[in-house]
Amino acid sequence: MSTHIPVLIIGGGLNGLTAAALLAHQGVGCMVVERHAGTSIQYKFTGISPRSMEIFRSLGLETEIRAKRTGDQQGGGIARARNLADPDIRWSDAAWPDARPYSPTQPATCDQHVLEPILRNYAERAGADIRFNTEFSSLEQDPASVRAVIRNRETGEEETVVADYLIAADGANGTLREKLGIDRKGPGVLQHWMSIIFDTDLSPEIDGRPLTSCFVSDLNATITPRPGGRWLLALQYFPERGERPEDFDRDRCRELVEKAAGRSGVQAELVDARSWEMAAFVADRFCAGRCFLIGDAAHLMPPTGAFGGNSGIHDAHNLAWKLAMVVRGEADASLLDSYDAERRPVIAATLAQALARLQQWFKDPAGRLPPAVAIVDDYDVVFGQRYDAGALVFEAAARDRSFEPVAELAGVPGTRAPHLVIEREGERLSTLDLFGRGFVLLANDANWRAAADRLRKDGGIPLACHVFGAHGDLGDPEERWPHAYGVGDGGAVMVRPDGFVAWRAPSAEIDIEGRLVQVLDGIGMRVDHLEGVCR
Repeated sequence: MSTHIPVLIIGGGLNGLTAAALLAHQGVGCMVVERHAGTSIQYKFTGISPRSMEIFRSLGLETEIRAKRTGDQQGGGIARARNLADPDIRWSDAAWPDARPYSPTQPATCDQHVLEPILRNYAERAGADIRFNTEFSSLEQDPASVRAVIRNRETGEEETVVADYLIAADGANGTLREKLGIDRKGPGVLQHWMSIIFDTDLSPEIDGRPLTSCFVSDLNATITPRPGGRWLLALQYFPERGERPEDFDRDRCRELVEKAAGRSGVQAELVDARSWEMAAFVADRFCAGRCFLIGDAAHLMPPTGAFGGNSGIHDAHNLAWKLAMVVRGEADASLLDSYDAERRPVIAATLAQALARLQQWFKDPAGRLPPAVAIVDDYDVVFGQRYDAGALVFEAAARDRSFEPVAELAGVPGTRAPHLVIEREGERLSTLDLFGRGFVLLANDANWRAAADRLRKDGGIPLACHVFGAHGDLGDPEERWPHAYGVGDGGAVMVRPDGFVAWRAPSAEIDIEGRLVQVLDGIGMRVDHLEGVCR
């Protein structure tokens, strides 16, 4: 049996399901193949950054995620102590500070085993074909398509899937990267860790203060409360000393929990114990022909800073709109080359930040960590990612820094569009709420809207335009729009579906339609048919 699908996604974890949700939101058919019988039962991913929440907000999932939250990384504190009974506990700020100056949404705590079903249900409702308990067997590709054989693990039935494109989201232990002949580089395996989930009667407060997590120096570990008394203890183990994952049985886990608590007699009923490698790798390239790597299949980084899982969400967000436009025939396939050009340098810089935090927060008895770079603010990493090559029109040479300070984002092409509070039809919302499907122009001159309307209606270009002012549809209650986006009278900014600025006209243009066609052509949109339409 053979099935055709525009996009085949191998891997139904956090990043694969995010990609499916985003593609389905764009109306693009996709199939997800996952060898496990269901979504994750582990707490491997917890803290959703405000940038990732912006992405989920664009899917209409913000309310549901918050309703099912599994903690509060803003309401509680992060502590460091010998153990939970240590009288000399040192507190630091909340895991995620207030994001309101920069974003229409706040971070969220929603463990992976809760978040994945939300994404799965959304993707299926939007038309995605999700196949759990199904494994990928083989792969071939040619210039026109990808052919994969998949097998139902319960029935043994095999099926050939012919796809226009394939997304490899099969994680750190997947095989697709190697099958595609893509190598990876980096410091490699840095540490060996155990994640121990246990039920306990420990209090999630210390001296009346809510606890988000605690770095326990007696164990060189972290202990993290969860709702309902189900906690997580994560600590290193050392194979070179003869330690093995199977050594972490019920008795050993209870002993470790008591040591972390600083007292005996603590309830500690083991639920699950799994080993994992803390590693640092980046694939040499994020694509091969019609196949693309996202998340842990493309890069591995320590969880310090909570950048790893969030970076995979951002990978999917960057790739999904490009695949959608190519599949729909709106863009040339060359647009897909920008995925590697944009994401891989950002990932390398983000990995360096995660490694620097790992070295600052935890002991490194094996001495495997590389020299640390200077640490920049978490929200600069989250919001200040900058693309120096790709699907955009550049204004100046790249700056000598990996991330833009979030407080200085100003509408420069290659950076995330700044969040502004705006008004539309009596409702207050964010500029970021305008983005998500096609390209969007922001302007203060109605001539831009007239040109965009003609390109959309007569040329089929996915381009909308919103205009500030008395003759437009947007209000600027804080009077920040021109300065925040770096435009003057008659200027405009073009924003991509992923919320990154593609191009900016600081002032009025004489031939607006001609200029828009030129910009869209440079990005990779199909505009050859517009020669007669726009004159």
